[in-house]
Amino acid sequence: MGEIPVIHCRNLTKKFGPKTVLNNVSFEVYPGIIGLLGPNGAGKSTLIKLILGLDNPTSGDISLFGKTKVELAKIGFMPEAKAIIPSMKGYEFVAYAGELDGLKRTDALRRSHEILDCLGMGESRYRKLGEYSTGMIQKVKLAQALVHDPDLLILDEPTAGLDPPARNQMLDYLTYFARQQGKSIVLSTHLLGDVQTVCDQVVVLNFGVCLASCSLEQLVGNKSDSYLIEVAGNQIDVIAALGEKCLSAQDMGGFTKVFVRCGSSAEINRITSLVLSFGGVIKKFVPLEGNLDDAFFALLDKQRLAGN
Repeated sequence: MGEIPVIHCRNLTKKFGPKTVLNNVSFEVYPGIIGLLGPNGAGKSTLIKLILGLDNPTSGDISLFGKTKVELAKIGFMPEAKAIIPSMKGYEFVAYAGELDGLKRTDALRRSHEILDCLGMGESRYRKLGEYSTGMIQKVKLAQALVHDPDLLILDEPTAGLDPPARNQMLDYLTYFARQQGKSIVLSTHLLGDVQTVCDQVVVLNFGVCLASCSLEQLVGNKSDSYLIEVAGNQIDVIAALGEKCLSAQDMGGFTKVFVRCGSSAEINRITSLVLSFGGVIKKFVPLEGNLDDAFFALLDKQRLAGN
């Protein structure tokens, strides 16, 4: 891309005793909003800890903005946990976080009010955190991650527990800080819809293995050249015969979803003939609508079928 990667992981492995939590993970992501995806136990939390410098890898290394030494002043972190001090007022908590990040008291207070204004907290900032709703707590957690003006934000489930309007508002804030203030954001979430709404890059982990690291468009494809075929009958031979045209396959029990790339109507005809010649029965052959859910679960299923 001609840019310095925001995060570059090289052969990253993390073991806890005999258990390998991250297995030779390599990827690089660039400025923008990056979705970090994976089921529970995929290794996302461990990866975040390594990026933050809270733990060290067993082998391999991580560079941020081209440097292997983590500069914490460049990072803002919003944890999934509630992680508040109930007796503190909202603006005090954000300012306290700023002081912990190295700001002087006066600068921390100024930045606290600036960020809380930006997030529409109004007079609520003067109330104690123990009185806050879930939506208000999520805003304050985002504010404390932003108070020292970092270049990289790592947000762990920022829309968790939010109703649809509050969730959309949070995603709007993320888009604003990325597009208008030039911040790079890692969005770790189980909500694939959030990723498809705001992210331009994705990293997919499962069982400690990096299954994909690419642009969102590359992962989901687009309906002009990517298709879904539902095949019954001789599925294994069909998938093998498709070769590189088969992007991934998902066993649905009784039939298989096969994702293929076709550049022309002639290719569509050739693939159709190939499937039929190997005894496959085509139940459906439709263009993909760029659905992240389908692409994500296809990756997991491809890994499962490969036995990794």
